[in-house]
Amino acid sequence: MLRRTLLLVLLLSLAAPESYSQKKKNEEPKPQVLPLPPELPMALEAETETLDFHISPLLRSGGLAAQIRESLGNLIRDTHGETIVKLRAFVAGAGDARRVQTEAAGQFTERKLPLPVLSVLQVGALGDEAAKVVIEAVVSTHKTVNPNGLAFVAGQTGGSLKEAVDKLASSVKAVGIAPESLLTTTCFTSTIENYGATRAALLSVFPNTQVNVVQALRDPPNDTSMCEAIGQLSKKPEKGVVFLSDKRTTLVSTRRLIFTGMQLTFGSFLDDAQESFQRLQRAAKAFGSTDVAVEVNAYSLNAYAGSALRKMTSFTQDTFTLQRVEGLPAIDASAGIEAILAPDGQ
Repeated sequence: MLRRTLLLVLLLSLAAPESYSQKKKNEEPKPQVLPLPPELPMALEAETETLDFHISPLLRSGGLAAQIRESLGNLIRDTHGETIVKLRAFVAGAGDARRVQTEAAGQFTERKLPLPVLSVLQVGALGDEAAKVVIEAVVSTHKTVNPNGLAFVAGQTGGSLKEAVDKLASSVKAVGIAPESLLTTTCFTSTIENYGATRAALLSVFPNTQVNVVQALRDPPNDTSMCEAIGQLSKKPEKGVVFLSDKRTTLVSTRRLIFTGMQLTFGSFLDDAQESFQRLQRAAKAFGSTDVAVEVNAYSLNAYAGSALRKMTSFTQDTFTLQRVEGLPAIDASAGIEAILAPDGQ
């Protein structure tokens, strides 16, 4: 009897692992829950005299996500660990522009770098058919690179790209900025016929500038183009912020600047525009006064949304640039605004 009992116990013990293993095999695996990427800040401040500007090179291989990752990696590498304050990404093609935010949050978090503010625009085309994204970066360096401050040249519009560049050159010369002191130039053009020649033409006028040329719309209604720029001042202005209305240029020597990310608006009415400006100012309020803007960029999908933003801005029109674009990082968005504010300016 004892032997039978022992034999039964032995058989049950041998069968148990097999039964347990079979049960585990039949169980469905638990779904992996991935953490959401961190939210990027909506506003950041930086020291004016430390600011530098970079633009990622055009890439010719890989899908949108791969090109975003490589472009961000190139910017992080080229800035040598310095703080990237602001990113402005231009996405071409039918890819999901929201990928930029996800990739940026992931890369900066993975490398334990401070998160930047971000604006994302969908445009008609970039300088190469294979290129899907180009990213501009505002960088706070560890050095004093702008001891006399900066000049912000708002959008200079012409009937062609050449006219827009000529107007930009005229404004730059009139306010006393040396051509070699122009740091970054962005042009929204109707068509990009020869990117290499266009880029070379801009560099012949402004030899040290970072150049970015994008086609704003896939099917532009006309040849209108617009160029904006930022340059170094050779001497400090008499006041911290000086508006030169006829040249659409703002001279800035205040200690700090506030950079905001894109605030979207979801309608074409005045109330919608007002709400987006209020959200932008609330985001920047943590860093000081939001009364003085040195640059305000508005991007719209239609004339009505753009007109509402222009009418509702409380900032001087000399700093305000309105540009039509192909898309924004939200399906139901009609327009978006970003700004650079001088919290110590009057």
